[in-house]
Amino acid sequence: MFHSIALMLAVLGLGCGAAYSVGPTQLKWEMLVPPAKSLANSPDELPLEQQEALRNVLYWKGHPSGELSEEFALQREEAKKRVDADREKLAKQGVDLDALYERYVAWATEVERRGTLTEQKYDGERVAIAGYLLPLDFDPKGTTEFLLVPYFGACIHEPPPPPNQVIYIKSSAPFAPASLFEGVRITGTMRVQSEKKDLSFVDGSDAVASGYVLEGESIEPYENEGGGQ
Repeated sequence: MFHSIALMLAVLGLGCGAAYSVGPTQLKWEMLVPPAKSLANSPDELPLEQQEALRNVLYWKGHPSGELSEEFALQREEAKKRVDADREKLAKQGVDLDALYERYVAWATEVERRGTLTEQKYDGERVAIAGYLLPLDFDPKGTTEFLLVPYFGACIHEPPPPPNQVIYIKSSAPFAPASLFEGVRITGTMRVQSEKKDLSFVDGSDAVASGYVLEGESIEPYENEGGGQ
């Protein structure tokens, strides 16, 4: 009986010391975000009137006086008038606009903090993940450094994702994307490591933070309507 079992294992290539390869861990972008409790006080949960009032406060506070041209100073003054009117109107409804703003600040601060959290369990692991590729230089022969983002338009048409949704790619060989935003699947070794890289735009550049580094061994085109995944 023992010899029969050993023979069967040998035929199947499962005997002691048999060599076999394990494929990369297939990652989804949400797997890069550590689990956390739902966050309360999202501005999206507010009535539309309060959301609009909050936007007016944010515009007003986001443009300090003394740093603006005459045109923008006038716009800020108009925003201040809207804030004063909103404050008075909401007060009649029993809503404190200033307290509403403070709750938003606390919510936004926590969202930003959570965006820096990473999954340590993927450090040193061989993984594969799909997304959209942004080259950090534009050599027509190909480049070896990119940012990988989860959705089309990130960092250019839309604000950058949080750091735990941006991967800095170090390719083992030059790769020339067919277009500025190309859907790809990248396989390589993941490092849980913070980086900040300058991404060039038509009108300048901006620093984009990433929470992961992927040492890419292969890059291949990938198309999927589900945001590159």
